[in-house]
Amino acid sequence: MRIARIEVFFLRYGYPQELQYEFTGGRVEVMDLALVRVSGESGEYGLGELTFGQFTYEPIIGLVAHFERLLKGRPIAEVTRAWDVMYRASAFWNRAGLGIAVMGAINMAMYDLLGKVRGAPVHELLGGAVRDRARIYASAGLFSTPAPLIEDVKRARDFGFDGYKLRVVSTKTIIGQVTAFRDTVGSDMDLMIDAVQGAVAVPWSMGVARKLAHDLEPFSPAWLEEPVQIENLDGWASVRGSTSINVAGAESIPTAFAFRPYLERGAFDILQFDIATAAFTEGLRIGHLAALYGVPVALHSWGTIVSIMAGIHMALVMPNCAITEYNFTKHPLNDLLLAEPIKIEDGHVSAPRAPGLGLRFDPEWVKQYPYTPTRNTLTLVDEKDIQLS
Repeated sequence: MRIARIEVFFLRYGYPQELQYEFTGGRVEVMDLALVRVSGESGEYGLGELTFGQFTYEPIIGLVAHFERLLKGRPIAEVTRAWDVMYRASAFWNRAGLGIAVMGAINMAMYDLLGKVRGAPVHELLGGAVRDRARIYASAGLFSTPAPLIEDVKRARDFGFDGYKLRVVSTKTIIGQVTAFRDTVGSDMDLMIDAVQGAVAVPWSMGVARKLAHDLEPFSPAWLEEPVQIENLDGWASVRGSTSINVAGAESIPTAFAFRPYLERGAFDILQFDIATAAFTEGLRIGHLAALYGVPVALHSWGTIVSIMAGIHMALVMPNCAITEYNFTKHPLNDLLLAEPIKIEDGHVSAPRAPGLGLRFDPEWVKQYPYTPTRNTLTLVDEKDIQLS
């Protein structure tokens, strides 16, 4: 079977006022989904998600059309060749960023389609599982006071998670937040802390990052995520060298080639690539590279169930993958897109048996969750002083 069509659909769920979240870089007001559908000649389809769809619109449409022209008529089974064709054809302009993310969504969708056609879950197509279940953690924690945080942590625990990630909404409130977390669940749940400095418009000074890491050490978090602007390679190594906490990053680095200098410099204790950007073909390369440096992987997935399921399948086949992420904010798109419910027990998901990624899609949902191109407040660029303390 050959590729007949590649399309992109945009859906938007607007969080109600009481569920809009703030963090150090901006505000979470909507859940935007850029969903890529790759269809075969039979009409069967696969789905992929690109994380950067939450930030832009028109360029994605053009890039999907560009890559469709390259791949239309090619065999759906030649997933790796399709990746290399896209990468080589865009060699002058596409080493990072949005182009790679669109390639990742197509790669994810091709594997989903191939799994459906062959009646096999994606993890079987990737060489087979190295474990029977994948560890997964709840990711939210966008609260500035303890009460809503603790309510959400309890919700995550009831859901079956044994790990929870919160964001640094403010350096002035974070110690109170992690204190409330430990007072509530003790050591029964792992705590992950995301500083969210990798791609904010105005990151903290290095002194703030190092001080925060020091202040968090008594709470024994599993990791401190993205305490430094992504381009500041020496800064990453500096923070890592100043703390006993694992330093983790970085979701916006898209390829093994781009990760290499960070690994050579010793920037990370834990490597986090985004499954909805690197997807499977490049994601496996990144995982193998990290393994050569003895660095475990914690998959990043700040999207819908599409990328969450991709993360589960990847975590099953990557020997050095410790855990994968589940966006735990409250929205209806996960239930909509998931063909069969998944069950989380003791912080793990058993290896899925559904063909492909176990997803479904109805284009009518675009009318139910209409998308309007607007400025996304996830990254605010309003004038702001650099935080020095």
